[in-house]
Amino acid sequence: MLTRIFAALIAALALAAPRAALADDAVAGAIVGAITGAAIATGAVVPYERREPLREYIVRESRPSYHYEEEVVVGRELPPGAYESYEVPEEYVSRGHHYTVINDRPVIFHSETRRIIHVYE
Repeated sequence: MLTRIFAALIAALALAAPRAALADDAVAGAIVGAITGAAIATGAVVPYERREPLREYIVRESRPSYHYEEEVVVGRELPPGAYESYEVPEEYVSRGHHYTVINDRPVIFHSETRRIIHVYE
């Protein structure tokens, strides 16, 4: 339930973001950015009830694992081109998210920013 409330708050703030940007309101823009960043950092983008089914889906797909020297953590941007990525079906998360396997761990990230939103142990 908390995840849904948090997601609704993020959606409402996302609608407010263009108005804040048009008004050049730095404070409003900072608040929207901070809350959106917090959502990414907490992994709220992947709903709790969908995390395990998504992990099972990724394991079934049996994708190759890529070696990555840096620590793989939520919020870090993956470098472009160092791995193959695959679109996450919409039944698990909203459109625009991809997954890959890095250091034998499934990783979910935003396809445009390449920012990691969830790492499976």
